[in-house]
Amino acid sequence: MQQITLRPVKHILVCTNERETEKECCSKVNGYEIFRELKDWTKSNGLASRVWVTRTGCLGFCNSIGATIVIYPDQLWFKEVKKEEIQKIKDFILDSIK
Repeated sequence: MQQITLRPVKHILVCTNERETEKECCSKVNGYEIFRELKDWTKSNGLASRVWVTRTGCLGFCNSIGATIVIYPDQLWFKEVKKEEIQKIKDFILDSIK
């Protein structure tokens, strides 16, 4: 085992959980698309080493409106996040890493 010493300033977790049943899940409310947009945004803005974006399984807040997103180390949890609200997440990240 080898410890990783690189630490991000922010780590964004985006639920992309999929369910085979009719139950609510983040994949049905654009969870993967939201993850991809945030991941691509960090890369295209030179933030990938400082802001990590990771897709996750279920974070426990399934709904039919939007995905669940967590931002660390701030311990901020957002549920029902829609694609059109992603700019607010980006703005928060940019403001908080200055």
